[in-house]
Amino acid sequence: MEKKTYRYSRMIISTVVAVLVAVSVLLGNLLLAFITLLLGFLVSYFIKKNVYEITEDERTALVANKASRMAMLFFLTIITVLGVGLLTLKGSFPEFTQAGFTLADSACLLLLLYSGFYIYYNKKHG
Repeated sequence: MEKKTYRYSRMIISTVVAVLVAVSVLLGNLLLAFITLLLGFLVSYFIKKNVYEITEDERTALVANKASRMAMLFFLTIITVLGVGLLTLKGSFPEFTQAGFTLADSACLLLLLYSGFYIYYNKKHG
């Protein structure tokens, strides 16, 4: 399979999965949404296996690595600021205290996951 055909196939699969998940959520059938997502991932994986051209190289991996790291840091900064901000307003708006704790705890969990994976891959590759 050529790279261009692969891209069109991925767009069609993404569209079909999005439509089916939206319909299943509207119908209230979350099992169907989960199965649709799983099948979409599997079909995409097996289609990618049939691509004969090179789809990734070192530059692509480096760009993806930097983009994912920056997205994670940006998201971490936003949820930390929002969480701390909501916790500082608990005297005026006590109904947002739980949301503040949830955001702050999510930020801590994300930092722990990042640190754990960093240590793991640093030992494995380094």
